[in-house]
Amino acid sequence: MSGPTAHENLFLVATSDLVYIFIDYSNVVHEGSRELSFPNESFNVDINRLVTTVRNERKLGGVFIAGSTPQIASTPPKDELSWKRAEDLGFNVKTFPRNASNKEKGVDVDLACNIMEVILTKTPGTLILITGDSDFSTPINKAKEKKWGVEIWSWPKGMAKNFKSFPHVSLRDHYRFFAYVTRTYPLKSKYVLKISGDIIKSWKWRNEPIMEYYFTRNLLCQFYWINGTTAHLYFDSKNQLQDASNWWLSKDYPNMLVEELGKDIKNDKMPHEGNHTNTQDKKFSEIVVDLPQQTAKEPLVNQLFNGGSLK
Repeated sequence: MSGPTAHENLFLVATSDLVYIFIDYSNVVHEGSRELSFPNESFNVDINRLVTTVRNERKLGGVFIAGSTPQIASTPPKDELSWKRAEDLGFNVKTFPRNASNKEKGVDVDLACNIMEVILTKTPGTLILITGDSDFSTPINKAKEKKWGVEIWSWPKGMAKNFKSFPHVSLRDHYRFFAYVTRTYPLKSKYVLKISGDIIKSWKWRNEPIMEYYFTRNLLCQFYWINGTTAHLYFDSKNQLQDASNWWLSKDYPNMLVEELGKDIKNDKMPHEGNHTNTQDKKFSEIVVDLPQQTAKEPLVNQLFNGGSLK
């Protein structure tokens, strides 16, 4: 994959090689689900891979993330997972409760304050803003005055017009490297690969080994956890299914079952289905492999990600 090139065309001369990344989490997720036509509750953004993508091997000065939580209902597990993962990586994360009308309050102000603090106290480098929200026009223009390089990364449908004067990159062009979908699909609409085993309980961030395969193949990551030790991985073709099966079989995970279910998944009890009997014609292989232990600060290494940077 050729890396993003927005930073090569900056009209502002940066005096530091550090990049500072500011993420409007709600904007990235909500606009992404709208852009790609997925339900918001099933569309996810992996913060680690998003940062790795936009950083593009440049030196990281800091990452600042702002998001919101429901005022009454509990925070969606997918959001809690994203924020915990970001904190585990050492990123700065701050969340704010929404108001009685379920509108965000304080998110943009906090992120704007973080931007102002960085551009006023750090040697000018490159500021990367991941949102299309025009509320950030003032700090972005201030960064320009202070001789900072500026990049805007956003979804095309949510891109504010006044941001188009800055170097900008479409998240849609790179979403397969950081987005994933967790949902079930109607019977016979997808080819299904089942992975299961107690080894999954030891995965600190259990989604990441699954995402690794999809990202190495430049496919949108789509899967669903049936329970704590079993997941269904979804594919659009039989060739993709077979390639994924071979890839998992080549790994080193102890006592993991890898099973091609094809388009007939009646041998599993899905949350939205009743009891089913086993299919008569199914492929499965048992393998003995082991997942390399992942450190808290280091993403899984694969064909696309080498030491946390895109090749």
